[in-house]
Amino acid sequence: YCDSGYYIKISRPGELALEEALCRRFHSMGLGVEVLQYITEDQDYFVTKSAVGEDLTHFLDDPKKLCQVLASALRKLHSQPLEDAPVSFLRQRYLSSANGDYSGGSFDDFMLMDKVWKGSRDQAWKIMQANKNKLKADTLIHGDACLPNVICHDGQFSTFIDLGLSGAGDKHMDLYWAVWSLQYNLKTDEYTDYFLDQYGRENIDFDMLKVVAAFEAF
Repeated sequence: YCDSGYYIKISRPGELALEEALCRRFHSMGLGVEVLQYITEDQDYFVTKSAVGEDLTHFLDDPKKLCQVLASALRKLHSQPLEDAPVSFLRQRYLSSANGDYSGGSFDDFMLMDKVWKGSRDQAWKIMQANKNKLKADTLIHGDACLPNVICHDGQFSTFIDLGLSGAGDKHMDLYWAVWSLQYNLKTDEYTDYFLDQYGRENIDFDMLKVVAAFEAF
């Protein structure tokens, strides 16, 4: 963060090119911050304006309002046209895991939730193999839809930040991360159902949430 209201992100040469393009796309839709400069030389330098408002971790004292804003943000994002968006790196990572070696993968049940799915390494692998071809790339997703990456201003959704995993993907990836982040930050799963109601249960395939859980844990 720069004291003048800007952020500078630095990485290896070429690594931030895709995120810069995605940030411009999101800003054009009113969903992202303004990009000011992208330079790739000895390193990548990616400069944006700072977002207006505060991230959703600042609103934990009002969980229902928090759920409303988060659900509204994701509904708005998921209704946007794809317009030849690149495939989300998160979706690519899922498929790479499923097409990899079972014995070489890791399994972390920290990512699992009682309200969605909990199971063993073997069960997760079987779910991944049975459903890897069901992961869609028909929705513009954030890819890391946790509370710190969603900004609220004057009680309303303002913008998304950190768009490196964005692109065409399956909306259930975002929904799983949102539910997981709510539970992690609120220290309870009491508001999971309320968030899903706010998003619209008729728009959710709950079996696909279980699939995403398996991918996230493996």
